[in-house]
Amino acid sequence: MCGIVGIFSTKRKFNSCNLESMLNYISHRGPDDSGIKLFNTFDNSNSEVEANLAFGHKRLSIIDLSKLGHQPMSDKSGKYWITYNGEIFNFKEIKEELIKKGYSFNSNTDTEVIIYSYIEHGEKCLDLFRGFFAFCIYDIDKQELFLARDRLGSKPLKYYFDGDTFAFASELKSFYPIPEIKKTVSLDSISEYLSLKYIPSPKTIFKDIKKLSSGHFIKFSLISKTLVVKKYWQPLFEPKEKISYDEAKIKTKELLSDSINIRMISDVPVGVFLSGGIDSSSIVALLRENGNTKDINTFSVGFNDSKFDERVYAKEISTIFKTNHTEFLVEPNLENDLEMIINNYDEPFSDPSIIPTYYLANKVSDYVKVVLGGDGADEMLSGYKRYNIHKRNAFLNYFPNSFYDLNNKLLSRLDLSLNKSKGIGKLSRISESLSGNLLDTYYLRLTGFSKKQKFELFNKDFMQITKKVWNNDIYDYFETHKNLNNIDSLMAIDQITHLPEYILTKSDISGMANSIEARAPFIDVKFIEWINKLEPSFKNKGYSKRILKDILEETGVPKHIIHRKKAGFTPPLQGWIKDLDLLVKKYILDSNILDFFDKNIRKKIYDFNIENKYSFSNHVWILLVLAIWLESNKEFIEIEKIDG
Repeated sequence: MCGIVGIFSTKRKFNSCNLESMLNYISHRGPDDSGIKLFNTFDNSNSEVEANLAFGHKRLSIIDLSKLGHQPMSDKSGKYWITYNGEIFNFKEIKEELIKKGYSFNSNTDTEVIIYSYIEHGEKCLDLFRGFFAFCIYDIDKQELFLARDRLGSKPLKYYFDGDTFAFASELKSFYPIPEIKKTVSLDSISEYLSLKYIPSPKTIFKDIKKLSSGHFIKFSLISKTLVVKKYWQPLFEPKEKISYDEAKIKTKELLSDSINIRMISDVPVGVFLSGGIDSSSIVALLRENGNTKDINTFSVGFNDSKFDERVYAKEISTIFKTNHTEFLVEPNLENDLEMIINNYDEPFSDPSIIPTYYLANKVSDYVKVVLGGDGADEMLSGYKRYNIHKRNAFLNYFPNSFYDLNNKLLSRLDLSLNKSKGIGKLSRISESLSGNLLDTYYLRLTGFSKKQKFELFNKDFMQITKKVWNNDIYDYFETHKNLNNIDSLMAIDQITHLPEYILTKSDISGMANSIEARAPFIDVKFIEWINKLEPSFKNKGYSKRILKDILEETGVPKHIIHRKKAGFTPPLQGWIKDLDLLVKKYILDSNILDFFDKNIRKKIYDFNIENKYSFSNHVWILLVLAIWLESNKEFIEIEKIDG
């Protein structure tokens, strides 16, 4: 787990100070070591002063803590160089196969295994890796850069190319010191943020900078200055496994156990985030059942408000499985910490659980450098209530486009009412839910702004109503997978965008802000490719996560924990917004940072929230996070001008 940067130019050269300024913005990602490598691609000289291609690296040492893990790293010939962030959990198996082919190694790192895997297999090396990663390899002979991001996007990779300058980094802020890189905030990206609470790849908050989407790689030729992006993996739900439920349960348990065990590989202490829910409880239960006799370090967090405090369940699981348990009470000092936590994210991101997740990671960093968590279980095992609710809207697939267009026009002409339970507000909600097919309207289940609300915020911009929320990756996927059942279709959307860009981004940023590596057993490639091809009824029949719950019963987890109401990592947002009223007023009403939004609509949202006992706090939070992020970064950015 580390931070990486790199930059190439046809017009200028870079020195170590340039790279250090880029690395300074991601020093939290790798406090244990730092490295810079300069290359002159014009004559392939290894200049120590300045060059037109440069790699940088910040290291968080997890495997092989020695100096042999220093990056950027090269093969023995010096013809291949890598800067890499992540962990390949099966690197020892791959290494054994490479040794049989005649390769020899200087270190015990997975970094070196990636280099020689690439030399041996080219881009196909990605098919070998179990783990998460973002890396760039420079092939000196080919004069080519090869960049890749893992299948589910656990590790971030952002890039910029304008024909002359190509740059990449773990976080967008690393681009701030480079004046050639344009940093214009995209209003289109802000629109998508309002709907989803994150900005889906390949977009970023900036018009000219992109994310490499999960399961994709880049080849960039330094000779022809051409950039090619290709997909190498996507979730597949067909053909279905022809297997009984009991047989499926046995193999599911076996694969999940293997995924958990392989993620215990580390040369530093490992812990488990234990919420007391079934996802994290299954990690602890299977670790113990698999004969792990060592102390299992578990950590949980709670709030003063008992409605949001699950520590009692975590404690019960800890007692049953005899873990070394530590719990923390979160009493956020948001007046001091909120702006810092929001600005940890390199673009606006408004899941309110970033607050407790940050504090938990901060506390846990005193004990371990690696933690396992239950991220991805909901998206793999049909764990969201919204799947069952939204699949009922399959009838929307059978209407003509003219029907959707009619509802969009109606939506634009209705007055704005924020109360969606009656009157015009209810009519607007119904019209919007009928304004597209099953996939088009799924965003309404994600608690962001509706298209109608965005239409009003953006000064009655009709594009906010007609523009689809999902990016082209979603629609391209369903062009080639037209016969998926409704549950699989919704899980596919989440696996392509919600999981990588929302769930796993939160884990990565919260963890790395505190120099912690977060590992998620439920997103192991072997587990995913198995679980997706099981019949939906194995995962969702009468209750969600059926197969996991049945596995847990066999491990000794009590039924009252297995079948209790899903809580999630939900903080007391309404109380926070009430306590932060002065800050909310400052950013949403008084500041001019959101002046691309209609000021009257901003005030209407603010007033409605207070008048209705803070029931609209989620929307206020989305605006507050956006305003704080823009204000915190305003010296480096400019906001796109509205035409006309």
